[in-house]
Amino acid sequence: RTRMGQNQTSIKKEKLDDLGNKTHFTQKQLKELNKQFRKESPSGTISQDEFNEAMNLMGVVDPFLQNLVFKVFDKSKTGTITFSDFVNGLSIMTKGTQEEKLKFAFEMYDLDESGYISKEEMTKILESFYKLIGPSDDNPLATFSGKKYDAPQQLVDEIFEQMDVSGDGKISLAEYQEGAIKNPDIIQGLKLFSES
Repeated sequence: RTRMGQNQTSIKKEKLDDLGNKTHFTQKQLKELNKQFRKESPSGTISQDEFNEAMNLMGVVDPFLQNLVFKVFDKSKTGTITFSDFVNGLSIMTKGTQEEKLKFAFEMYDLDESGYISKEEMTKILESFYKLIGPSDDNPLATFSGKKYDAPQQLVDEIFEQMDVSGDGKISLAEYQEGAIKNPDIIQGLKLFSES
């Protein structure tokens, strides 16, 4: 029994080392996050309902947006979020590089996981963001390239005009990243994910 316990401890250390290499958290932060995660979720996983409750507390009450964020966190596609899934997603949202945050947002927008964002997908997302933030002047999504947009569809058309370089009616990850560098307003919109 002692030996088995030692193995479990060493696996835990290996997992923490692995997460330390893959995330922007220190070992100490990971241990604290693990402690909190285990306290809140003794089963070792978070269900979609539990995740949605947490999102509600953070002010994200739109079920569609909750599902999008859950989908990106649930890397293992099990319908639950493990500690690894949680830490990886949290790391990107709170401490991620611009490139990581762009990839995270791209994965959210790519509803059917085709590797591309269609106009329909982006319209659905922006409609939800507009509902969340409202059409106010300080809405970072309502302004793009120095112009103001009252409706999500107008904004989608402008984004596609500027970002769909290949003209195939869809945006690839490379086009999205390149477009975001050329249009800092997209980066501004991503701050929704990192500032709470």
